[in-house]
Amino acid sequence: MQLHCDVAVVGAGPAGSRTARNLARAGLSVRLLEEHRRVGVPSHCSGLISPRTLREAEIGEDAIIHRITGAFVHTARGSEVALGGDKTRAVAIDRVRWDETLAEQAQVAGADLVRARLTGVERENSHVRLHTQTDGRDSAFTARVVVGADGAHSRVARSLGLPGPAEKVYCLGIEGRLKTPREEFVHVFVGHDLAPGWFGWIIPTGDGGVRAGIGSSNAVKPIACYRRLTQLFPRLFDGIESCRLYGGTIPLDFAPRSYADNVLLVGDAAGQVKPFSGGGIYTGLVAARQAAAAVLRAFVNDDCTAAGLAPYERAWKREIGRELLRSLRIRHFGLALSEGEVERVVRALRSEGLQQLASRQGDIDYPSRVLLRLARSLPAMGLLAWITLRRPAATWTLLRANLPFAL
Repeated sequence: MQLHCDVAVVGAGPAGSRTARNLARAGLSVRLLEEHRRVGVPSHCSGLISPRTLREAEIGEDAIIHRITGAFVHTARGSEVALGGDKTRAVAIDRVRWDETLAEQAQVAGADLVRARLTGVERENSHVRLHTQTDGRDSAFTARVVVGADGAHSRVARSLGLPGPAEKVYCLGIEGRLKTPREEFVHVFVGHDLAPGWFGWIIPTGDGGVRAGIGSSNAVKPIACYRRLTQLFPRLFDGIESCRLYGGTIPLDFAPRSYADNVLLVGDAAGQVKPFSGGGIYTGLVAARQAAAAVLRAFVNDDCTAAGLAPYERAWKREIGRELLRSLRIRHFGLALSEGEVERVVRALRSEGLQQLASRQGDIDYPSRVLLRLARSLPAMGLLAWITLRRPAATWTLLRANLPFAL
């Protein structure tokens, strides 16, 4: 039968737009679906990325609004340590402009941006039929492959029977204005009672602007966590002017499978997110590059079955899977620490040797590089770090016994 396009990409976030661009650039006909009237709006992201991510995105510095050189880490009991400060470690970006630029790249390459909300997908013989809605009007079109880049609650995955990531964290974000002690430093707040299973943050965005927030992986609502955060740290939050509040869901583990007959999942839909920080822009762009390559190979081989698309999962796991798995174990390591142990770790990080180690090895895209070394440098933490990072089965036993909310 005559198909409407070769590939439908659902979701014009970074992972979706990059997949669409690469496929269109290679000569395939691509439809890029975006349910919102403006790409990137509303934003549900703190917008803090590494310089490496700029290179992966092939975007200049126009979207950068502020540079970050270090971080203050705070505990619920009042301990504090400053890390970094010697060079640019991350940049805060205008996330709406960032997403729009990537979507524009896809359109310039030949992708057709369609403003429509996906309501369902079904397989028909050797292709897929996508059902959409625009301004209350229903329509449908066909494609040979659909790429689900539609977030942690992916409708593509649910429609086609692909289970999503099991472990998630729920976050509240605030955009506003606040005077911070050092505008080139972010603030990170840790503690099981403060942010169960996650952390809080303040990210300066320049000229008095900030993005603050907090998350929780159990039944405690993020808004309750945020109220407690502001009460515990009045010195830092006094006078904050909230301009916009937003919520979000962050997947923290891989989806069981990121491919099936006629479908691939990229970005949050596949759980391609850094479990230690929740960042997903860099990992999503890497996966998008691999997704496009896998689809092109499947078209060359005339095989868009699960077997024909399976190389995608092997490729992205080979490039970033090891780091994501290590980061997940490091997160479990942190969850297994008592409040007292967290305090001791933060105080230990004030030593000159560990400060230098953090400065040399710190990398927000590959946190295991420094965190493994830090764990090995803390004698009291060494055994637990080994159990957590080298024997994951033992980690799950430990977590089930002590932290059932994290499962």
